[in-house]
Amino acid sequence: MQAQDSPFPPAWWAFGLESAGVPARPETSTYGRYDFEVLPPIPRELTGDLAWLAEQAVTEEWGIGATPVAELPDLEAACDRLGLTLPVVFLDFLRMPSLQSRIRSCTGCYISVGPEPVRAPGADGHLIRFLADQQDCLYWYLYVTATDHAVVTSADYYGGPDEDHDGGDEIEFCGESFESFLYRFWLENEIWYSANEDEPMPAEAEEYIRRYRAAAAPLDH
Repeated sequence: MQAQDSPFPPAWWAFGLESAGVPARPETSTYGRYDFEVLPPIPRELTGDLAWLAEQAVTEEWGIGATPVAELPDLEAACDRLGLTLPVVFLDFLRMPSLQSRIRSCTGCYISVGPEPVRAPGADGHLIRFLADQQDCLYWYLYVTATDHAVVTSADYYGGPDEDHDGGDEIEFCGESFESFLYRFWLENEIWYSANEDEPMPAEAEEYIRRYRAAAAPLDH
């Protein structure tokens, strides 16, 4: 799903990357709301098999998960009842702790899966939570329709028996597909660690930074 086809406004909620040479991403306390329109194209062709993720090292600290997702059977059964088809790449990732353990989060995000889809407010689709911030200030959801999917984020908590949201916070589009979101999330975290913890930078990172600076250059003047 492209941003222009989404019922939600686009935005990228993340941490600053100014220390990595991206002026369009000034430092912030934890998360800032950045322009989605100037996010650079990711510097790798995605094939739907998560081969790029399998190439990465297992994280030793701040990994987003490394255990089987207990809610997955209930979620799949609920989707079947609703006639919703989940992306294969989404299911593969949640089924394989060996893949989950290769992604880390500098803000302490972790895998948090809702056991059933929730009707998206004001839209013709459903929300499935899959990622949460450790302080519960942001959640990320797979937005699924009868024909497409995307990733969205919100400060509201949707899905689960202890659901207590009031639908008051805005839902925002942040990824054309689950895999593209996952790749960008992984790469930006690795860039942050490289810039702030003096760690090696992934091969794709320099190209990503170059593309980001070029895309955002008109906004810097």
